[in-house]
Amino acid sequence: MKVDRFTVKSCCGGKSIIFKTDLPISKDLIVWFTKLGFKESPNFSKVGILYVDNLDFIVTGSFGSNKLQVKCRRKDCDQKLNDFEGLLQQFG
Repeated sequence: MKVDRFTVKSCCGGKSIIFKTDLPISKDLIVWFTKLGFKESPNFSKVGILYVDNLDFIVTGSFGSNKLQVKCRRKDCDQKLNDFEGLLQQFG
């Protein structure tokens, strides 16, 4: 999967990361994330929203769109974001 990363400023000096992909978000991506150790929130999936999380990230996106929003749960997560981007590139 081809992935582009964008950084968006958010409240209180924080930042949010958007990964734009060349494939639409689908339930297949949820299955893939759960195999990587992320936990799915089924209530979101039922209404068409990908919502998975682990100790480092919260990942959200709407089915059919090509953008994933990633929020870091830790202050310094630049290397983990690079690793996450590499994982996304392996999908598909």
